[in-house]
Amino acid sequence: MATVKNLVLALMMLTLMAGMATAQNPAAAPQAATQTANPVAAQATQASQAKAPQPKTPQPKTQAEYDAFQAATALTDGAKLEAAATEFAQRFPESELRGYIYQQAMGQYQAAGDGDKALEMARAVLKYEPNNAVALLTAAQMLSERTHDFDLDRKERLSEAEADARNALKHVSDVPVPAGMNAEQFAEALRQLRGTAHEVLGTVSFKRAEYFNAIKEFNAAVAEEREHTDAVVYLRLAVANDKSDDVRSATIAADKAIASSQPGSQVHQLAEQEKARLVKLSTPELEEQKDRRSKTPENVLPQ
Repeated sequence: MATVKNLVLALMMLTLMAGMATAQNPAAAPQAATQTANPVAAQATQASQAKAPQPKTPQPKTQAEYDAFQAATALTDGAKLEAAATEFAQRFPESELRGYIYQQAMGQYQAAGDGDKALEMARAVLKYEPNNAVALLTAAQMLSERTHDFDLDRKERLSEAEADARNALKHVSDVPVPAGMNAEQFAEALRQLRGTAHEVLGTVSFKRAEYFNAIKEFNAAVAEEREHTDAVVYLRLAVANDKSDDVRSATIAADKAIASSQPGSQVHQLAEQEKARLVKLSTPELEEQKDRRSKTPENVLPQ
């Protein structure tokens, strides 16, 4: 879980493409604005929009800005995209599209497995779009997963991850509907985004050894993600319940971690180890039951 889940990354790219597709060429905008439709259809559209208002889509202000945006977003290499985003932001300091290009660079770095650069790009997006839910979740996951006990800035990084995740929960509904995604698919995608935010909050609490709060957040993630829940969430939920002396709930979570992970994988092996430990704890006649406090489970944080 050191990277944003594939579904979140896919939604991020779809959202980005939706933004690029609706960024109109300024030269064509006046023509589009003067086109009239069937009055009845126009009234129906206005009524629908009034019921479900959509976030304002950023638009270029000049032809030069539009051309530069199109050229930048055609790039498919993270480093080139980052350079193009920086150049675009310097050339068009008032542009509404600066965040889009950094978001595309974020996605490319994410796909390449470069977490440090993905975090850097997420923060660049948030400089221009502080309530961008996908960038907030990217930053939150990168910070929560890549923060260790020995980091000197551990407290600050976990605090930033928590703040980003909570802000993402507030603004998930602001994510625009990607083209080609129906209402049911979009609702499911938003559930996954909310689940990811709760995963981050659970991981932050887990790393702070606040296990009861971690249990609450991980259960909230499972409620949102359902069959899409990652095995690591179940593994951490098992350990959090174990450390909270709830062997029964820990065992249920460990079983789910085993069932939802690939045999031979690190998560699967750790889940089997945790399950074996729990089996011993649930057997009163074993000597281990007497001193279980001195034999706490490992801090399971697979990288």
